Amino acid sequence: MKLINKVVLIITVFFCTTTLAQNIPELPKNWKGISTGSSVGVTIGHNPNNPTSPDKGKQGNQFNMFEVPGSLQVIEQKGRHVNMIFESAYGKTQYIGTISIDGKHIQLASFHSSASFSIDHNKMHGCGHSHGANGTFEHWSGNFSAWCSEFKAVTQ
Repeated sequence: MKLINKVVLIITVFFCTTTLAQNIPELPKNWKGISTGSSVGVTIGHNPNNPTSPDKGKQGNQFNMFEVPGSLQVIEQKGRHVNMIFESAYGKTQYIGTISIDGKHIQLASFHSSASFSIDHNKMHGCGHSHGANGTFEHWSGNFSAWCSEFKAVTQ
């Protein structure tokens, strides 16, 4: 192999290695924050208007709003892949997520909702939507919400 070809190969390998290197953050384990949303009916237990919540809120498919403090716990992270639990006074929801290659965003999904969050060191925020999750088509189609959450990492 000619010297020039070796030099080009070395430069190419170096360029590809540094350019394609992933900058995936290791997420803190514990986060605290708030979720606020607008809903028609009640999609999930985290809405205090849910008739099964401790507050025994409103029933029916009417427009309602909610604001719920909660915590997010990272159960497991393997590179870009994350398993986490959102917990409020009204229940727990498991989310799975995939972190973007630049480490600045995470796409989340649960059995009834999805969301996209931005990651900025010890802060995470984003918005998502949910549908009714009691297992019937009527509940799924007649109960829906749009919500946003803001979290800050906490040290313990």
